[in-house]
Amino acid sequence: MPIRVFVCDDAADHRALVRAVLADQPDLEVVGEAIDGATCLTGLALARADVLVLDLQMPGKDGWYVLDELAGRTDAPRVLVVSSNAGAAERVRAAGAEFLPKGAPVEALRAAIRLLGSS
Repeated sequence: MPIRVFVCDDAADHRALVRAVLADQPDLEVVGEAIDGATCLTGLALARADVLVLDLQMPGKDGWYVLDELAGRTDAPRVLVVSSNAGAAERVRAAGAEFLPKGAPVEALRAAIRLLGSS
């Protein structure tokens, strides 16, 4: 059964990149997308994702909002924050998520999703 991935990023090109990077991987499946934190939480409730690929900086409800809302939920997906804000890595990990800088190699993204999806 493939790892179910939900992507939340306000940048359409980054969402498309994640979709493209995962499209040819039989063990990874994108099950939903959102452009902000509020839409993300609604979509996650429907998608039953295993892993959330999350940007931090978005208009309206941002990635920090999503992390706060998911904290302590037993049904929450594992979270991989993919952000250009490398200074946030420590705070992201303290919130229980993993961090990957935007622009990291494609294989690093796939490997991080697989690691989170199998735990």
